[in-house]
Amino acid sequence: IWTSYIAFMMFGMLNVLTGIFCDTAINVMNSDKDNIIVTQLEDRTALISTISDVFRNCDTDGSGNLTEAELHELLQNNQLVEHLNAIGIDISEARGLFQLLDDDDSGTVSIEEFVTGFLHMKGSAKAVDIISLMYENRKTAKKLNRIFREMKQLRQELTFMGMGAFIC
Repeated sequence: IWTSYIAFMMFGMLNVLTGIFCDTAINVMNSDKDNIIVTQLEDRTALISTISDVFRNCDTDGSGNLTEAELHELLQNNQLVEHLNAIGIDISEARGLFQLLDDDDSGTVSIEEFVTGFLHMKGSAKAVDIISLMYENRKTAKKLNRIFREMKQLRQELTFMGMGAFIC
């Protein structure tokens, strides 16, 4: 019985040591920077492929452009909505994104714009994105202030000329 006890304990100890070795090897592999970069690139490629497939499924007329009607039709398809939810995109965000991407009010969005927009929506805002928005906001505020100053100056000049009654 002593021999079987020793054999059982050795088996248990070797099992624990093998588990520790495997856990350490897995942790080292996961922290390998090259492996992380490759995994991120593969994930991004898979996401681009998925979003492109969603676009092609929406583009019913095969024009290469997505219309708002086609997007609305997409959002009625429960399978595609679940697919969008699975990759982390809410359908209300998808409607808003279409309106943002269609900046020329043509009612269509190309596949490149669609994919890029979804990738931006999927990722988190980076500091450079926020700084860019702050810069654009400041630039717009300066332009508006200049317009308000010019309007005030024009109003004063018209009032001075005696045409104040014609100013709304």
